[in-house]
Amino acid sequence: MRGDIRIGLGLLAFCGVMYWQAGLAPSPPFVPYGPAFYPRVILVVLAGLALWLIAETWNRGPAASGAASKRAGQPPDYRRVVLGFAIFLGYVGGLSILGYCAATFLFVLGMSWALGPRRAAELPKLLGVALGTTAGTFLLFEKYLHVFLPRGILF
Repeated sequence: MRGDIRIGLGLLAFCGVMYWQAGLAPSPPFVPYGPAFYPRVILVVLAGLALWLIAETWNRGPAASGAASKRAGQPPDYRRVVLGFAIFLGYVGGLSILGYCAATFLFVLGMSWALGPRRAAELPKLLGVALGTTAGTFLLFEKYLHVFLPRGILF
């Protein structure tokens, strides 16, 4: 439990320092958003997630710690880590074949299923997260930032 709080506090400190550092970049006079805008947006989101981690860990209490339920001396299980790397490699390879939208949807869905809870009742939520992540990032990059994403045979 305390490890998660320390990680959250470390992330908050990191975000604070990087937020300050991002403001030191020189800004061109005729650009509406300077070079510090997007890094600061990401840092604010990361700081919010760090606060969420701290609050969730604080409210969870010591009894719900996952480490307490694991037997001492039991070797770690790396199957999910290896599966996560395989899914990521499939995503990188599938970007040029399937295109950004299809590959990202399958990546987020596969990674959520591989690393999260594997219950059939969670599948609608995982589908929603995968669809929302794909649509959100596509709209952000293609429509707002005008960054062209890979096209494939599907999209």
